[in-house]
Amino acid sequence: MKNIYLNAVRTHVDLLVRRSRTDKLIVWDIGTDEVHDPSLVAYRAYGNRDYADVVMLCAGTNRIGEPLPRRTIFLPLPANLAQLKREHMSKGAGIDG
Repeated sequence: MKNIYLNAVRTHVDLLVRRSRTDKLIVWDIGTDEVHDPSLVAYRAYGNRDYADVVMLCAGTNRIGEPLPRRTIFLPLPANLAQLKREHMSKGAGIDG
């Protein structure tokens, strides 16, 4: 389920970046204090540390403990993230069970 959701997030962000529509994304410069804590970026961007997986995905890292790159990343807007989660997490639930 979660992979379907994260793949949808990646597709959404990649499409907007390719279309130069970064105005429809959160543009985030990874700070020195955020390099080792994707949950801190999630908290600052979304007000919720639970989105650390989205931050890692958008930063191109694969696991907790892997440092985030000191560069600009693009994150989905909160409304888009909620919509993608609703759509793709519920689809996965129907497939799996």
